Amino acid sequence: MIDEQVQKYSEELKKLGIEHRVMEHPDMVEAEKVQAYLNDDLSGSCPTLIFKAGDNFVALVKRGDVRLDNGKMKKALGVTNLRMANKEEFENLTGVPVGAARVFNSGLKTYLDKSIFEKEYLNGGTGSFEVTFKYKTADLKKIPGAAVVEVTDGGKARIFAGMRPTGRLHLGNYLGSAKGMLALQNMPEYETIFMVVDLHGITTPYDRAGYRENIRQVMLDYLAIGLDPEKSILTVQSRVPEHIELAYLFSTVTTIAKMSHLPTFKEKVKQYPEHVTMALLNYPVLMAADILVYKAEKVPVGIDQEPHLEVAREIARRMNQEYGTDFPAPTRFATKGEYVPSLSGEGKMSKSVEGSYINLTDDLKTVTVKIARMPTDMGGPGEVPKEGPVANIFKFMELFKPDKLEYYAGLYVQGKLRYAEMKDDLARAIFDEIRPIQERRTEIEARSGYAEKVIEEGAVKARDIAQITLKEVREKMGLNGILGT
Repeated sequence: MIDEQVQKYSEELKKLGIEHRVMEHPDMVEAEKVQAYLNDDLSGSCPTLIFKAGDNFVALVKRGDVRLDNGKMKKALGVTNLRMANKEEFENLTGVPVGAARVFNSGLKTYLDKSIFEKEYLNGGTGSFEVTFKYKTADLKKIPGAAVVEVTDGGKARIFAGMRPTGRLHLGNYLGSAKGMLALQNMPEYETIFMVVDLHGITTPYDRAGYRENIRQVMLDYLAIGLDPEKSILTVQSRVPEHIELAYLFSTVTTIAKMSHLPTFKEKVKQYPEHVTMALLNYPVLMAADILVYKAEKVPVGIDQEPHLEVAREIARRMNQEYGTDFPAPTRFATKGEYVPSLSGEGKMSKSVEGSYINLTDDLKTVTVKIARMPTDMGGPGEVPKEGPVANIFKFMELFKPDKLEYYAGLYVQGKLRYAEMKDDLARAIFDEIRPIQERRTEIEARSGYAEKVIEEGAVKARDIAQITLKEVREKMGLNGILGT
């Protein structure tokens, strides 16, 4: 239902001769979710940003998938001081909530980045979280006083992901995160940064004696699954100290109450009641720094990490509002196998639960034995259960042998399913998936010092990016000259 304010805005656009089409959707704040609902991505959107440029406030309309270049923006506007409007300023100037900015805002000088004219139509705000307009981009030049500028860098969107070195990667890691990392690495529109996040690994008790080797082993796993240092930045988190400093700066806009109420924190407190540290409490803040120090826009993680990503988005919003930074709102890149069930029949595959996982290094015999131990029922007759151990077996079939899923489901319905046949088929399919990884790992391990070289070279590349972001944040927070330049 289009409300009165949106209708009034539509009438203003018609008077200006700006063609637009109304598109209604459920109440959504995040642009990416709106675009997904409309079967599009951020390249089809035109968000409006409000800035304090020198002594004046201005509006900038750009395409959703390009990055703003602050240097170009300052030069185009002829100012030395530039920051994003905070929440109060934004709402006072536009009369709408943050995230719902309209393309045309009476009383504000409007700048149109050239990127928007590369598409004939783009989706933009209306002042409502339930209605979006599809604007004809050429008509936006009809906004009174509008000026066309080139203030984005047109660079690739960045991706960040990391895994803790708590043990060798298992099938759940591979399908839930690593496979997504691999897919993103091979998409030309993305610049990918992948790390072994060793600082996260010490937030809970760990084996100090073997930790260094664990880090190396996970890097070898990265390389074995196909992550390529020629295509991605690959390194270790602690080799880039900018993560730690930015995490501290982010902690100044993050409350203890928020962190202590996260479900993941509560779970870890129950699991390690004698090890409830500040590092554990600040885990999501460090994760936000990991992502935002590269201004990464997508993170290939499982759905269980969504609360932590929401913290990163909230920190980005607060930093942008209070200090005029330009951090993106990172979102999750979902993979087909983002939830891999435990072999035990309960919960998710996890290294911390013995008998629940398959290692990427397991041979066919080991995989066959582990799959054979999965709990079952009598095999029908009746509908395949939607939950429980049997549902998990069929989930594995969906992931590894989708062409046989209907066949085995049909046998179950008829009461003719023989689990031994199904499990043997499944075990072979799983091993066929991980065998090439094992072969690549053997070849990589034979190259003396290769993993170490990848880590060191990756750290240099990562720091080149991270230092720029940290310098920007220091300047915005008034800290240059105190923390360094």
